[in-house]
Amino acid sequence: MQRTYSFLAGICLLIATIACGDGKEKVSDSASAVGREPAQQEAVAEEPFDLMSLSALDTNSGVFHGEYDEKVNDEITVKVELEVTLREGRITDITLLDTAWVRPEAAQLIPRRIIEQQKLPVETVTGASVASWSIMTATAMALKMDLTELENMDADGDTTDI
Repeated sequence: MQRTYSFLAGICLLIATIACGDGKEKVSDSASAVGREPAQQEAVAEEPFDLMSLSALDTNSGVFHGEYDEKVNDEITVKVELEVTLREGRITDITLLDTAWVRPEAAQLIPRRIIEQQKLPVETVTGASVASWSIMTATAMALKMDLTELENMDADGDTTDI
């Protein structure tokens, strides 16, 4: 019963994160070109996302420690301890130091997605949403990010089936 409530709470958090978004309507390049004259249908360049604009760190290079625990029920607590390496304001490495109740798929995919996309949140792993969010939250804490800003950002609501 407790597990069902935890699962539902996680789903509600995900839905709330998606619903809040950043208040801006996102339109793909192909959809934004609909209804324009052919001369106006040039590609719309998207601004690169600056993850560090949300950080309170006073440097843009170094190794930073973060950890996060999420109690799923009386018996299970997902735990993540990690180090995030920054070089010139870009995440170059995420090393998981300690994980408890984290599925290997999430431990492998979530850090890789964060590094590749240089953003938070990223797409979660199906069946490991608590672990996925715990890794993202520990990363945000390492970067001293305002977690309310993280909650307001959109991960496109996607999950990856494994």
